[in-house]
Parts: sequence; structure tokens; C-alpha cells
Amino acid sequence: MPSHPRLSLPIVAGAVLVAPTMLLAGSLGAPAWHGLATLPLMATACWSLDRWREWRMRRAVVAFLMAPASPASAFAPAHGLLEDAPVGLWEVDAEGRTLFANRQLARLFGGEAPVSLAASGVAWPEEGALAAVGEGGAVLSLPGKPDRRLLVTASPWSGDGLGRRMLSVLDVTRFPAGRPSREVPPGQDPLTGLANRAALQAGLAEMAIDPGGGLLLLIDLDHFKSANERHGHDAGDALLREAARRLREAVRPSDLVSRLSGDKFAILVFGAQAEAAEEIAGRVREALAPRAAIEGAELSLAASIGIARAPEHGLDGEALLRAALLALREAKAQGRNTVVLFEARLRDRSERRAALREALAEALEAGELVLHLQPQQDLQAQRMVGAEALIRWNSRRLGRWIPPGEMLPAASEAGLMPALDRFVLREAVRMIAGWGDRPDAPRVLGINISVTTLRDPAFAEEVAAALILAGVVPSRLEIEIPENLAIRDLPGVARTLAALRELGVPLALDDFGGGHSGLPHVVRLPVQRLKLDRSIVAGLPDPKSYAVLRATVTLARAMGIEVVGEGVETQSQAFALRRAGCNIIQGYLIARPMPMVELVPPLPEQGAVSRQARA
Repeated sequence: MPSHPRLSLPIVAGAVLVAPTMLLAGSLGAPAWHGLATLPLMATACWSLDRWREWRMRRAVVAFLMAPASPASAFAPAHGLLEDAPVGLWEVDAEGRTLFANRQLARLFGGEAPVSLAASGVAWPEEGALAAVGEGGAVLSLPGKPDRRLLVTASPWSGDGLGRRMLSVLDVTRFPAGRPSREVPPGQDPLTGLANRAALQAGLAEMAIDPGGGLLLLIDLDHFKSANERHGHDAGDALLREAARRLREAVRPSDLVSRLSGDKFAILVFGAQAEAAEEIAGRVREALAPRAAIEGAELSLAASIGIARAPEHGLDGEALLRAALLALREAKAQGRNTVVLFEARLRDRSERRAALREALAEALEAGELVLHLQPQQDLQAQRMVGAEALIRWNSRRLGRWIPPGEMLPAASEAGLMPALDRFVLREAVRMIAGWGDRPDAPRVLGINISVTTLRDPAFAEEVAAALILAGVVPSRLEIEIPENLAIRDLPGVARTLAALRELGVPLALDDFGGGHSGLPHVVRLPVQRLKLDRSIVAGLPDPKSYAVLRATVTLARAMGIEVVGEGVETQSQAFALRRAGCNIIQGYLIARPMPMVELVPPLPEQGAVSRQARA
């Protein structure tokens, strides 16, 4: 197969000069996707919207280099491609005589290209400075004009032994000397040397109008945050640089690799079809698979990848980016270290969740939210000893009851959890105050409070104020700590929990044995009750589940902590719990969650007052 010449092009972005980009094409016998495997980028290109035409020109040159060519026709097509290049291009023979010069070079020399190097008026810093491949500064002196500083890069232009060279010439007079090596170009990420978000947006705009379309891959390192926290920011920066290096090597030089922010990267693969997504993502994952040796530690670079294709998944850059973000979110939801190609259902689901978030914000203002209560029963005394308050929502806007599994994630996404928690607090305290000392009412009412709210140092004071205002004894309100409280979050909530205990509010650890909650939480949290995860109860009376139950109850008793069995649905489960020493149960076997008036019916005089008020 024929080989093609090497081309050296300085790339300019905005007002900053970037070192030249070197393209070297060897044998083209490899498959089309790997055709640029031997085209290393010898310097990092800088990208910006106003100079995107330069990058398009480079892509055209790459296309030429990849195309088969006969020796006789190797140069004329290249000259045509380079005629409108934004830098001066000057082909000379072994004696320095001009063979080709593009329009930009002619403009640089006052309208007409010189006939040779010797007659050009260019003063080289030393004799024979461009005799070999390289890059250097020079001074252009033309009659009646001030001297101009040039950056000149020379490369051999053919392999025929005739000594032809291609010079790329750029006027750098307006740049302060030394600036290119010290300042970060505006389109370049300063940490990794990759293109940045602005450059990606320019690339997305280019892809949107490119007839061949292409793929956008969004890449999120799965374990970067924990590595950064454990090993420090220097190690985190080194890990990001290593990820950037591997991503560059995994794709073609004509593809754009950028860093969006933090541990998120993007790759634009121009001209690739949807069928190639799996192969490309596979190469990226393969490149990231080996653990990175950073400061004596072996750190993971496993990543989740979301992919979208233009134009099918987005007719403009923003739409394509949104589609890829939805695919990335799905990949992370599926357990991370996975790849998801965008599908229309992801957009539909996203739009439904957006509508849900909007409706929930309205529901908080309109009073659509209510608390339903699920009783807790003492198996020995055979009476109700407490209840859990569970939030319920019948949306007028959406026309249906919204299950907690939909509502709570939407509240978290919309930043509404603190408002939701405070609604639950106010309603629960109001209910307890209304019951007074009634013997048929729950002795303790438990409420679920999110980690977000527990991190708020002022929350304990709000609880105290609500109890005092309603005249409720603190011991009658129990706060349940959610199972998704990670170990790393414990210091952030410790102050609030300590203040609540000092106030006299009992604390319970929800869903113990499932999710994040486990022994470290029991040891480090000031809780008085453990509520068993439903997965433990559901397995009863299986011997393995029963063994876990016995061990948990024994541990809790040794620490003076009461155990509550949640999700009890059968008599055999209740019997196993009682046999193991867990006497407080909650679940459908006892009762489903119900409105307050069903659990604690109003007294006759209260009912009459209520009817009069309605009338």
C-alpha cells in the first residue's frame, strides 16, 4: 500500500498560539476505524469556536492522508486542500526553491510568495536552521515594513529522496515572546491538556451540521470521588491526567477528547454510526480497565459511559448532549461500569420526572400531601405501642396517587427534601398534640428524616421549637435515620443527632441489615431502636435468615437497643421474630398504612366539632 507524506500544521485558537500538530500516516492496510492509529498528535490542539474552521481543515487533510494515492497524484490534491489553510504553507525543494505556496503565505509576504528561501527576506537565527525537521523562530524583513516575528515548522513532504519540505509559517508578532509556553489556551483544560467544555460545544456544533453525523460518548469515572477523598487532591489530579492519556490513545486523532468537569470526559467520534458504539465504548473501557499506579496506590479507572448519536438523538449540540447525559445517568443507575446507548424511552422518562418535580413543588404549596400511619404492635402485650408516619400524595395535577418510590427521588432531584421533612415534622407533632393522653393512640410516632436535613445544624432547634409550641413531650416523637446514611456522612450528622438525644427525642436506625446500614452505624450512632430491613424478615422462617435475626437481636440486647421487625406479612414470620426475642412488629399482618382518623378515630365531641367546622 502507498504511504503518504507527513504534514506539520500550527494550530491557532483564539489569541493564543499552540505548538504545531504533527500528522504522520504510514501503511493504510488496517481497517478504516484504525486507519489513523499511526497518526500521533505530537502536541495538544487547542479548540475554540472562532477557530473551528482550522480544525475542519485539519480533518480534511486527515481524510486526504487516509485515502489511497499514487505517487504521481500525491501532491496536487493536498495542495488543493491546503490552499485555504489559515496558516502559511510553503513547499520547497532541496535547494530551497518554491514549489508551492498557499494564499496565506502570499499575504504574509505582501501579496506574492517568494521564489525561494534565499530571496524571501527571512532571517534565520542560525545557518541551516531548517535543514532538518524541526521548529524555530525567524524574522521577516520586507522593504518599507516593520520586521515580523515568525514561527516556522519544517517537515519532509515526500519519501522520494528529492529533499522536498513543507514549511508552515505563522506570524507571531502580536504574541508576547514566550507566552505560548506559559499560558493555557482558552480552549484547553489546564489539568489534562484535553479540550475543555467550550471546545466540546464547538465540536457538537460541528457534528450537528456534519452530514456524516457521529457519536458522543460521555464518560464518568465511577470511583474518583472516593479516591480523591482517600488519597488527596494531588493523587486525584494524577488520576485524571492518566485517564485523559488513556482516552486519547483509545480513539482516532481526528476525534475530539475533552474534559467537561471533575471526573467527567467526552469524546466526539465523527462519522461513526450507531452500530460502532459498542466497539468504540469497548475500546474505551479496555483502555481504562487496568488499575492506575498513583503515588504507591492502585486506583480504579472504571467508568460509566452514556452514548448518543447525531442526528438521530439530537439535531443540535445541546439536544445531543442532553441525550448522552440521560444515557450516562441510566448507566450509573444500572450499577456503574456499564455502557448505555440513548433510547427514546430515557427522554420520555426524564420528561415524566420533570413533570413530577414540578407537580410536587405545587403540591407542597397546595396542601396535597398527607401522612398515613402504620401501627406497631407488641406481640407479648398484644397492643399497639407506636406507629410510623408515612407521607402520601394524591396529585390533582397528575390525577393519581404517587407512590413513595416515585415521589421521594423526585423530591431529592428537585431539592425539596428539606421542605418535605419539615412538613412531616409539623404534621406529626400536630397529630401527637391532638391525641393528648388517649390510651388508644400510639405512644410514640416515628417520622423519617433525610440525610440532607440531618446535616443541617439548625434542625434540632427546629424540632425543639415545634415540640414546645405544640406542648408535646420529646419522647413521643421518634426520628428514624435513613438506611442510605453512608459512613462518610456520619460526621456531618453527628452534631444534629447528639442535640436530638439531648433534647430527649428517641432515634431509630431504619432498614438495619440492608443498604448502607450495618454494624458501624450501630456503634457510632446514638440510636435506641433498630428497625430490621425487610429482606431479613422476608426470609423468615428460613434457617439462614433466622440465624441473622438471632445474631442481630443478641447484639442489640447487649447494647441496650430494642429491635423492631418491619414488613411482617405472615404469622410464621411473626412467630420467628418473637422466638428470636423481637417482640415489636410492623407490617401488613397488623395493618396497612391508613389515614390518622382510621387509626385513632376522633372522639364523639371532636367529631361534632369537626362537622360544625365543615358546615
